Amino acid sequence: KLNPSKSADFALKNGRAVNIMKRLAIISTVLVIVLWAALPVLADQGKGKTKGKKDAKQAVRQVAAAYTAAFNKGDAKPLAALLTPQGDYVGPRGDLIKGRKEIQKRFADFFAANREVKLQTTVTAIRLIGDDVAIMDGLTDVTPALQGPPVEARFTTVLVKRDGRWLIESARDVLVHIPSNYEHLKQLEWMVGDWKDVAAESDGVTVSSTCDWTVNKNFIIRKFTAEVEGRPPMAGTQLIGWDPRESRICSWVFDSSGGFIEGVWRRDGKRWIVKASGVLQNGREVSATHILTYVDDDTCTFQSKNRVIGGRKLPDIKAVKIKREQSEAGRPDSPKKPARETILP
Repeated sequence: KLNPSKSADFALKNGRAVNIMKRLAIISTVLVIVLWAALPVLADQGKGKTKGKKDAKQAVRQVAAAYTAAFNKGDAKPLAALLTPQGDYVGPRGDLIKGRKEIQKRFADFFAANREVKLQTTVTAIRLIGDDVAIMDGLTDVTPALQGPPVEARFTTVLVKRDGRWLIESARDVLVHIPSNYEHLKQLEWMVGDWKDVAAESDGVTVSSTCDWTVNKNFIIRKFTAEVEGRPPMAGTQLIGWDPRESRICSWVFDSSGGFIEGVWRRDGKRWIVKASGVLQNGREVSATHILTYVDDDTCTFQSKNRVIGGRKLPDIKAVKIKREQSEAGRPDSPKKPARETILP
């Protein structure tokens, strides 16, 4: 038999449980509705923040572009206007220039002395710190008007936002070492100068050449001419450089008839053995083994073996003595001094 009092208690408790479940269901439903209603707003806010950061970074990039444009025009006033009044600049030499007016003056002096200097800027990173501070990193290449290697530097710039405009608060330039292949090529430095084939003149052939370093001593450039009686002269240019992939010296020859030849160099004591192959202007393939032997600073010999043109073997060229031409003072021509490097103020 059922106890009336216990049945009443059970019904009461059961009713409360049902009411609680109903309330939880209503709360859950309300929360779901609220969340779904809020999702578009939250998404818009996220998009708004992303768009805001993107716009800020673009504005910072435009400062770098405006700086480069003013520099390349040689106009110090708009360049200095990109800095805050108290902004400072540390040049690659480590000297500090403080204040917009002083920076304008120093750059005006620099542009007056280096009218053809050009700047190329590459922004590598932009980091936003809050809404009104940004740090920009990048690289600059300065090409001087005078002959000399480009000046490459890393820069770090701190920008601040003032009255809706991004301005440079602080800029730092640090020179980057420009590697040269001179260490690999200096063993051929004796080639630099003017040379003439001693034995060729007796055969009615005059062969002369001039060797010099290119800028930054990354290549030796050799220009040669061959004149044969009754025939148009032939000329050509040879570049001798270092192949970092194969760790060896290579050369490329381009002659006035339209042919080109690539060579791989190997040292054997005082001899350089050059395996050369290429193509003539008419499409015929050519190959040969050239041997260049150092005798002394003013003398070398050249010979060529295994010569093949279009599948047909040609006779070897016996060793020919080549002498350094004498200057007007009676001394061998010496290598030219390296060009002076232009540095930012």
